[in-house]
Amino acid sequence: MLKVGRLCAAEVSPLVLGLLTEKEYQNPLLVFKKAFKEYSIKEFDYFISGMVYFSMGIYDKLPERNMINPYIHLIKMLDAAYLIIERKGKK
Repeated sequence: MLKVGRLCAAEVSPLVLGLLTEKEYQNPLLVFKKAFKEYSIKEFDYFISGMVYFSMGIYDKLPERNMINPYIHLIKMLDAAYLIIERKGKK
């Protein structure tokens, strides 16, 4: 079990973990390393542009590639960034 402050990660609610694994909750920087190892900033930019395009309902073709994996990475990065900011404020 990973220790987070005085709590073990197993004692942390799954709602607090979000999409993060226990290891990622312990070290949020792993989320960014994994995301940018898989996709470049340019690919994330392309993904976000595509999501805006499709959300506006002006498309006539389906997405060219998998749109789910970059989305999951972005959500995990938001969770990790929140943890980093919260932990920095407690120091």
